[in-house]
Amino acid sequence: FNWKLQIMCIRCIKERLPDRGSSCLESGSYLLNYAGCSNCNAKGFMNESEKVSEGENDGSVERISYKHTCQECGHVVATHEYTFEVDDEFQDYTMDCDLCGHGEIQVSILPDDPREKQLY
Repeated sequence: FNWKLQIMCIRCIKERLPDRGSSCLESGSYLLNYAGCSNCNAKGFMNESEKVSEGENDGSVERISYKHTCQECGHVVATHEYTFEVDDEFQDYTMDCDLCGHGEIQVSILPDDPREKQLY
């Protein structure tokens, strides 16, 4: 599976790849950015089609990808990609989807985040 291949329909989306800050979703749809299906004019919920989940045996990397499709006619609206990685002292989450947007966050797995300034 090619994780960099992005499929989307610009007519179905209000804003392409909105900035979502630290919001990283492994499932679901950002319906506020959904203009409606350009194929059948439906404006309801979407399906998650062709969902693929891959990961490393040691649990250090997980990738989930699926297509947002119209619940009525199956038209492909966008491809959603979510990645979770553990590296050294941090957990890294990223989301890239023309419908749901781009988000990323890095979370320390230690009780005291080494990036935070020590006050004592």
